[in-house]
Amino acid sequence: MRDSANISSGLVSHKKLGFKKWIKRDYGCYLFLLPIISGFFIFTVYPVVSSLFYSFTDYNGIYFSHVGFFQYQKIFSLGYGGMLKDVAYSFGITFLYAIIAVPLGMVLGYVVALICNREVKGVRVFRLLYYMPTIIPGVAMALLWADVFSLNGIANQFLDLFGLHSKFLEGEDSAFATLLFTSLWGIGGSVIMWLASLRNIPPEMYEAADLDGARYFTKLFKITVPMSTPMIFYNLINAIIGALQSFDTYAMVGRGPNDCLYFIAVRIYETAFGGGNQYGLASALGWLLFAVIAILTMIMFFTNKSWVNYGDGE
Repeated sequence: MRDSANISSGLVSHKKLGFKKWIKRDYGCYLFLLPIISGFFIFTVYPVVSSLFYSFTDYNGIYFSHVGFFQYQKIFSLGYGGMLKDVAYSFGITFLYAIIAVPLGMVLGYVVALICNREVKGVRVFRLLYYMPTIIPGVAMALLWADVFSLNGIANQFLDLFGLHSKFLEGEDSAFATLLFTSLWGIGGSVIMWLASLRNIPPEMYEAADLDGARYFTKLFKITVPMSTPMIFYNLINAIIGALQSFDTYAMVGRGPNDCLYFIAVRIYETAFGGGNQYGLASALGWLLFAVIAILTMIMFFTNKSWVNYGDGE
């Protein structure tokens, strides 16, 4: 018994000594990391945990008086005061936008990357020009497009030369299509990723295909696209998450004419800051959006092995 006690006390002292050595050796590194670590817990962990708690309350920014599932019941209720129809409408608009904008942006970005991957004179300039719009903040870009597509904006001034005119973002029938067009302005970010993927394809595969007499489109769909599937998967996840969280349109056109652009992220913002200060309800909507994104992401991860080529030889 005395021996075992001595052994355990020795282990404890050894651990304490090792911890002291670790602190003495690495404390400088953690002092430099302290601002990042503190910022992560203050501006990320705390808001996430607090919003989850607020989603079960009637918090209005100052106090709360009830705790329970009533906010979620309100979201999924069709009765008096229920929000199911409104929330379903916002999710429907958001999903419609994602279903169209994500494939359109990915295909166009991939085509541009294929063009920019060719070693021709001046191609570096084109790569720079395609990427530059992505460094402009989203809200600033939204305000810019709102001015371009206003009733007296540059777009309508150009159409007036041909005797045409459009309401663009101010028309219920044209606002959605105009928004899809503006969303293509930021494909430069994905083009850089596509280029990195294309450069990773072994040139020997193309050389072997050339010896077999394969033409361009055969090599494209038999080599280039299959070898790019890991990046397709990565860009697809990011694009879907970004589309479901679309909010920059609020600076551009608000809800849109007759609420035609009332995305779920816009509804969350207006629920919290639109005058009613319903932070608890907004938090519940935010967690509902998080659950939807998490489910879609898990489905993609569970199904990616059937079409993504990771080069593991299977």
